[in-house]
Amino acid sequence: MKRIYIFFSFVLLSAGSLNTAISNERRFSYTYETSVLPRGAREIELWNTDRRGRPYFYRRLDQRIEYETGVANNLMSAFYLNYSWQINDSNGELPGGSKASTYSVSISNEWKYKLMDRVADPIGLALYAEGSTGPDESDIEAKLLFDKEVDGFLFALNFAGEQEWAYDVDNGDNIFNTELKSEINLGIAYLVSHSFSFGIEARQQNVAIDKIIKHSSLFAGPVLSYSANGWWATLTVMPQIKSFRGATTQNKQLDLDEYEKIQTRLLFSFHL
Repeated sequence: MKRIYIFFSFVLLSAGSLNTAISNERRFSYTYETSVLPRGAREIELWNTDRRGRPYFYRRLDQRIEYETGVANNLMSAFYLNYSWQINDSNGELPGGSKASTYSVSISNEWKYKLMDRVADPIGLALYAEGSTGPDESDIEAKLLFDKEVDGFLFALNFAGEQEWAYDVDNGDNIFNTELKSEINLGIAYLVSHSFSFGIEARQQNVAIDKIIKHSSLFAGPVLSYSANGWWATLTVMPQIKSFRGATTQNKQLDLDEYEKIQTRLLFSFHL
């Protein structure tokens, strides 16, 4: 618990810098937009993702504290402190298990460069790259971001690829595993006003091991976003809809080995 207190003390100290400047709000929780912070602007962004729904008792909470800054015209960077806490039945689906708790900590660095503007140009276009490292896992992720705002609607589409390296120990032997992940994200939001929007997000996730796709599932759910002077918040509820590869349920509809039945993500951000 001490680690959790330290984690959130940073949040409380950062909140003291809150002012009334206009922030760079996001309308989606999982789907990225092409907009970037102006040069010299700064934001703190707090992520909370609740993950649950396995054949056995399982709860997981992923948290990120993100510090964003505008580096130059159309270029921004961000630094993350990531914390993940998981509690589950130690035997999984087998009887006789007990409650097991694990956690992990890592850091990340993100860069996003906007090439085209979603309002002034025919379509918005941006390049995104992120690297993460921790005691037992490292990864590099790249995204191609598209979006367009037209007639009160915002459309966003992402194509992403991630190379992951994981480290473990089994009976004193070092184990090194690699996974290649790909993802397509789609978001559609109706902009009710400058402050409020609602819509839907969808994700199609794939995991390849030894160049063979082992897991592939579709997720979709509603998203709400609200922004005020200097802060914004976005909430998405994302249940798993269909598994195309690696299904574990009796009706072959869901993959509850690699993924959860439902994820809920809340983003909260304020301008410094």
